[in-house]
Amino acid sequence: MHALSLLLLLVGCKPPPDAPEELNELVGYLYTNVPGEDPAPMEVGAGNLDVWLQDRIDETLEGYTVDNLTEDSILALGDGERDLTDLAGAAVGHVSPLSSRALVDAIVLDDPMDMFSSYVSFEREFVGDEVCFAAGDCDWLEAEVHASFDYTLMQVETHSRVQYRWVDTEIGPVYAERTWLREQAVVTSDLIEVDQQYYLRVILPDGDGSRSIQATWVVARLVGDMPENAALTILINSMSKQADTLDEYVAAH
Repeated sequence: MHALSLLLLLVGCKPPPDAPEELNELVGYLYTNVPGEDPAPMEVGAGNLDVWLQDRIDETLEGYTVDNLTEDSILALGDGERDLTDLAGAAVGHVSPLSSRALVDAIVLDDPMDMFSSYVSFEREFVGDEVCFAAGDCDWLEAEVHASFDYTLMQVETHSRVQYRWVDTEIGPVYAERTWLREQAVVTSDLIEVDQQYYLRVILPDGDGSRSIQATWVVARLVGDMPENAALTILINSMSKQADTLDEYVAAH
């Protein structure tokens, strides 16, 4: 996502509804299992997500709160212990007329600075063959990312790790991506401190198009009179906007 969704437009503070237990469990489960050597957990998880979204995609478009991200899954990232006491999360669905292959090609190979206006700088060092992965001929890719953003009221610098994966399933190839901050974000504002951020995107094939789910979890301290649920609303709005912008970019290119 990258880019610290909760720092985007502070508009609208209506709290999202609690996630149904199935979706809440699924996004945490998928985040945890993205790098697993055994593909079965991801295959089953993606299949369950597909069934859930087939009947309930409309319910996700305005977002859900999610909190099923465990300390064990965070410890497995290898960056040391982290306190998840104040973890807050949100998930949002999206329906695209574009194929997952077309979307992933842009996600992996194109420069986000060409897609999203908030980027000031972006450096990505891949571990693996990004061209092979985008083509679907390789199923695993990682990257170290340093990026900075301008949100008008504040600037943000981040250092993240990104993992990308293709999973062959009964519904076709499914794309999964997970990201986490390697260290606390640098924010030029006294209004917010972002200690941790975790992000998941799963794109499922759907005929000629695709359906996707994004989830972001954050541990942040907000200063001032911002309502308790404002950060979750900001996350939802940001992820939805990002999906729309990606569609527009890919369609134009």
